Parts: sequence; C-alpha cells; structure tokens
Amino acid sequence: MDTVKQKSIPQLPNLSDYRYENIFNVYQYSGDTSTGVISGAYYYNINRAVTIPTTIDKNTYYTTTSNGRSPWTAISYTAYGTIELWWLIAALNQVQNPLTPPTGSIKILKPEYVRSVISEIQQNL
Repeated sequence: MDTVKQKSIPQLPNLSDYRYENIFNVYQYSGDTSTGVISGAYYYNINRAVTIPTTIDKNTYYTTTSNGRSPWTAISYTAYGTIELWWLIAALNQVQNPLTPPTGSIKILKPEYVRSVISEIQQNL
C-alpha cells in the first residue's frame, strides 16, 4: 500500500482536518501475524514528530499565561474553539511532554495562520 492520509481510506472514520492523526501518513501492515498484529491493520509511524522552528515570525502568534491548571486541550478550546489543536500549541512551544499542563508564558498561533501552518507541516512530513 502506498502511503496515504486517513481521510482517503473509506474503511476508517472521517476525522476533522485539525486532528493530529490527519497530519501523518497511514500505512497498512502486511507482515508476520505471529506478532499479534492483524494483517491489513492500519497504523501511523509514531516516531515522526511535528516541530515548529523557534524563529517563527512574532507577528504570527501571541502569548498568554497559564497557571498550570489547564490542560493543553482546554487552552486549545479557549484559543480556537476546538480541543483538536492542542498539539499545534504544544509544538509551537517546543513541549516534550504534553501530558504536563503548561505553566507560565505560552505562545498561541493566531487563528488566521492555523491552516497555512498545518499545510506546511503536512508537506514537510
């Protein structure tokens, strides 16, 4: 199977364009089933990571302060009206462990730049 995006596979659910899963290519397993993996199962290469350069133009984001009580998903909802862009905020802030809520100053990509940044990420992965 060639590498494809999830939305082009009719057997898989259709996900929002903002979902992290839509960034990556989907592969189909055709190897040894003695591993317990079902032949034909779909998977992502989880070793790929989204990185955003630290030199991003300061006009494309704003900063806010987090008290450490809000998870990335809540910050995403406040900024964009969806929890699905948590990963974009975490990547912009060079976060290594997104399970830890942020504390202090964080960068938020301005909404008008989200689609173009996601397109750029998809082209470079």
